Amino acid sequence: TGKSKFLIGFSQCTTADAWRKSMDLEMQNELLYYPDFQLIIKDAGNSSKKQVKDINELLAAGIDLLIVSPNESEPLTGIVGDVFKKGIPVILIDRKIESDNYTAFIGGNNYQIGKEAGKYAVQLLNGKGRIVEISGLEGSSPAKERHNGFVEEISKFPGIKIISSLSGEWEVSSAEKVMNDYLELNIPFDLVFAHNDVMALGAYKSYIRKFNTKKAFFIGVDGLPGNSSGIQAVMDRKLDATMLYPTGGSLAISLAANILNNKMVNKENILNTLVIDSINVRAL
Repeated sequence: TGKSKFLIGFSQCTTADAWRKSMDLEMQNELLYYPDFQLIIKDAGNSSKKQVKDINELLAAGIDLLIVSPNESEPLTGIVGDVFKKGIPVILIDRKIESDNYTAFIGGNNYQIGKEAGKYAVQLLNGKGRIVEISGLEGSSPAKERHNGFVEEISKFPGIKIISSLSGEWEVSSAEKVMNDYLELNIPFDLVFAHNDVMALGAYKSYIRKFNTKKAFFIGVDGLPGNSSGIQAVMDRKLDATMLYPTGGSLAISLAANILNNKMVNKENILNTLVIDSINVRAL
């Protein structure tokens, strides 16, 4: 395009959680390498309706490229497709839409993350036990995929069952509450698999409040650094493991640079996971 300055719009579904904040921060840090880029971040506050409005505002601002992390796949498919059909490149990050009207996707393999968590759970339980799952926002692709991958692994062992699947909506307070309510039922279980670390920690908090001691296993997902994060929780032995889930923030900016400079990019950019437990946590 021969332009010297580029305006990039980022429609973030929420910045209420540490993982999303970390994504935003990675983008800001990567931008230091691209002085000709200006980034506008809009926070949809977990509302698909607001996110559609945000994207329309970014279009009105004259963006050259859109980065979007859809709150839910279905409600965002139309607007994202419209942007793409206008000839504005679109990078989807972390969550997909229900069509292939986008330039590039960056995200962890959530199905693989679920499978790795399932394998680890099987190991911890020695092939026999009762699991409580705390899932992310229903309707979000990572929640569906993490669940499916997890179930695929544990279903190989008839002695392991998910006895309850509770929705924690990705939030610490929701997970703490649903766990609290569940503990009132006094149904024994051996392991908690939460779709992210903050929910795992919320559930852990409720559990310790009731039992004062940790007898069940806890597995989370994200593996963020920082003091109230998954890595620290594994070091503190609150969580038995967390599955690394890279945010892809810095990659989104470098991909945007390639796209805007007319370089070829891969449509699918999948970030790898890793099990973080007491064995390798210090090295990380």
